[in-house]
Amino acid sequence: MKKLSNIVLTAMVGLASVSVTSNAIAEQTERKQTEYNRIVAMSPDVADIIVALGGADKVVGKNAVNRNPALKHAKAVGRHRNLTAEAVIELKPDLALGSYMVQPQSVYQRLNSLGVKAVNVAPKEDVSSYASSIVQIGEYIGKEKLARKTARKWLSGMSRKPKTGTRYLLSYDGRHVAGRGTVGDVLIKRAGGINAASSVSGLKPMSREGWLEAKPDVIIIAEHNIPVIGSKERFVRRPEVAVSPAGKNQNVLFWSANDYLRYGLNTPEVVDRLHKLSK
Repeated sequence: MKKLSNIVLTAMVGLASVSVTSNAIAEQTERKQTEYNRIVAMSPDVADIIVALGGADKVVGKNAVNRNPALKHAKAVGRHRNLTAEAVIELKPDLALGSYMVQPQSVYQRLNSLGVKAVNVAPKEDVSSYASSIVQIGEYIGKEKLARKTARKWLSGMSRKPKTGTRYLLSYDGRHVAGRGTVGDVLIKRAGGINAASSVSGLKPMSREGWLEAKPDVIIIAEHNIPVIGSKERFVRRPEVAVSPAGKNQNVLFWSANDYLRYGLNTPEVVDRLHKLSK
């Protein structure tokens, strides 16, 4: 009886596997065979990929923070962190694409239930999901060959650099830092460095004691927050910064927040820049 149960269970697992595989193949076939010409790019990462692959003319809607000149013709549907299905539907799209950045995530289900195909091409915030999203988007806009080439090049550029021992502290505003499990954490490690904010999990404020213990060699802050912290000279005079190697050497830089708080097509270049800072 136990042997029969095992046989049945094995058969069920096999059927489930076939079902999942069949669904994936069907979805991929649909992406390749269906022509989409009215696309809403709900998140900035997706919008950038569509533009890079030559599909800007297919985009009718974008998130409100998108500043890509190639999408100046597209109407804003709101901020990706607070989207509504109704705002997307107003543009009568035949496809809505986004990633984990879109909030609330329930907007995907809502759009599909209202008859608008909505796809989360990158449900997870990790390297493999971003590379996969490039390929998926390419299939939806008829640029499969270019997309696969782009994804391969991107992944190659994300290869780990030799370890340097350099301690990096990536901060949003001089208070919130990119701790364990963040994009910044991954970039630092890929650049061969050490995340000085590893005592923190996620993107969170770090205490003054935490800053003192971090002892960063390099501090990078979002450039749009310069008015918040003042000049570099003022920032390095903070007691918790002044005693660090970065403070003593005034090794404080201001970069675009998008460079190290999310993945983008330029992320391999960001890894290279981080690595070169150790020299």
